Amino acid sequence: MATGPRMSARDLAGPVAIFFGVLLIVVAIALPLYYVGTLKKTPMDLDITSVADSQGQQGVSESDALPAKIFNRCSLDEPRPQVSDAKLTEQQRVLVVDPADANKATFQAGNSIRIDSYTDGDETVTPPAQGGQNDCMTALLTATRDRITTNRTTAEPQISGGGQSEVQVDAGENSVSLPDRQGLQYRFPFGVDKGKTYTYFDLPSRTTNPLQFVDETEINGINTYHFTQEVPETDLSTLTDANDQQLAGTSIDQPAGWYGGFEGYRNNERLPASLIQTTTRDLYVDPVSGTIINEREHIKQEFKLNVSDDSPQAMLDYRLTALDVVFSYTQSTQEQLATDAKDLGSPIKLWGRWIPIGVGILGVVLLAAGVWLLLRGPNSPAPATGSPYGPSDPDEQQRTDLIKQYRGDAGARDTGGQHPAPPYDPDQTRQIPAVRDNRGGSNQAGFAGNNQAGFAENNPDGFAEVGDQYPYLDQQNIGQQGNPPVRDPGWTVPDQDPPQGR
Repeated sequence: MATGPRMSARDLAGPVAIFFGVLLIVVAIALPLYYVGTLKKTPMDLDITSVADSQGQQGVSESDALPAKIFNRCSLDEPRPQVSDAKLTEQQRVLVVDPADANKATFQAGNSIRIDSYTDGDETVTPPAQGGQNDCMTALLTATRDRITTNRTTAEPQISGGGQSEVQVDAGENSVSLPDRQGLQYRFPFGVDKGKTYTYFDLPSRTTNPLQFVDETEINGINTYHFTQEVPETDLSTLTDANDQQLAGTSIDQPAGWYGGFEGYRNNERLPASLIQTTTRDLYVDPVSGTIINEREHIKQEFKLNVSDDSPQAMLDYRLTALDVVFSYTQSTQEQLATDAKDLGSPIKLWGRWIPIGVGILGVVLLAAGVWLLLRGPNSPAPATGSPYGPSDPDEQQRTDLIKQYRGDAGARDTGGQHPAPPYDPDQTRQIPAVRDNRGGSNQAGFAGNNQAGFAENNPDGFAEVGDQYPYLDQQNIGQQGNPPVRDPGWTVPDQDPPQGR
């Protein structure tokens, strides 16, 4: 049965190129949307240690070596309060602890402010690491241990469902629960949007306040987003510890004369004062990984008299500095955080930007090439053939040439004046065996009368002795004496007329 032309490799090249081109374009779109999302989560092995030094402030301290101001608690037993110049260091370590899973991670952060040195009168003093019973000043100014469970994708608190939010503010084992905590803390989510308004939790005041985008600043080769936050005045004496008691050091109760005296008040009349804090925070964030590369904090704590609104203005305006310092990460900390940010951001940039771009370009090229190949089409169509072999098959070509030759297409064969040989039929099952003609003539099939084909004179093979015709295969006693050959109206043989129509 005749079959249609087979598609060549060239014919298939166009559709195959279009298929793979579309596939690569889909992959280029899917990579940033789906796969990269699995990378944009808080790493489970997060462990960050940051160190911040006190920075100089114009109008606060005249010494670059001692740029901060602190209240000398030893002066509580003296006639007048003393505010000392000091060098301070802030340390923080943040790591991921349980509970943590595919959707949430719990940060545990240890925060401390250490007094490296301070002035006591005319001399500079290095406080002891652990003070004795009579030591009013020690190296440790403040210390807290914070624990907060956050969503690994949004970096927002996720307290429900087994999360934690608590802070430990003293040497005891008990912590204060903060169930209403909101806002970011310790890090931002991946893919920071400078047009979005984020909120940030301030641990000392336990309040959440908005962040405002300022500008973009390069730090150690990273283009960071600069956000700023103003934490309004907070009365720290209203905060409690795990025992529901007022935080230590957040209030004092001294005679009016110790503060400097006020008109209308006796010097020995005691006046309580509460610790008030305001904070200005500047965060420099890697927008890709959400890592905070630098944090600059201006912390200001002052004691404010607890008096009524109708008290003398001098009492209402009175402030006693307890802490005035600007902290900023050290250069080594910024370098380490920049390295960490690059390590976290590299897979995001690779799979979210460069690989999709490359795959997309390759897909477009393949798609264009496939369309061009289809529009160009083949040089010549493959002819239909009744053979399962293609036109380029050498055996098929040889058979075609032989058929043409025996049909006379390639020129008549020299038969010595005899009739031309029957056409060559490639189907061997249809060929009629050659027979000998006993009439003495040459064999019509081209075999010599002297039995060159090897047939016996006495018909040992049982073949009928017939003339130049093709008999019916089922005809009995054909060629015997008295039974002349019967012409087959369905065959044309040499020296016979063509069959007549029925």
